[in-house]
Amino acid sequence: MDRKNLRAPGWSHVLSTTNDVDELEAFRKRVGAPPRALHDGIRRWPHLDLKLEPRDRALADPGVKVFERTRDMLCYLKALRPMEPSRPSSR
Repeated sequence: MDRKNLRAPGWSHVLSTTNDVDELEAFRKRVGAPPRALHDGIRRWPHLDLKLEPRDRALADPGVKVFERTRDMLCYLKALRPMEPSRPSSR
């Protein structure tokens, strides 16, 4: 989870390290976020967009890894995921 979303102040993203939509849905319910907070498959990663009380609850959850910025969180996730195999050259 990012603490600061520079493009949307007051909001935070929550991502699953395994892209597990069911995990995100369960977390969404646990923190009391509305159904529209879940974005399942938009762009690269399914995620939650949280603000206000659900965001505060998520930030206080000891099981959540919090990153200061979205960029830091994405770098961490990219490092966890294996790289795609390189494509053969077309030469």
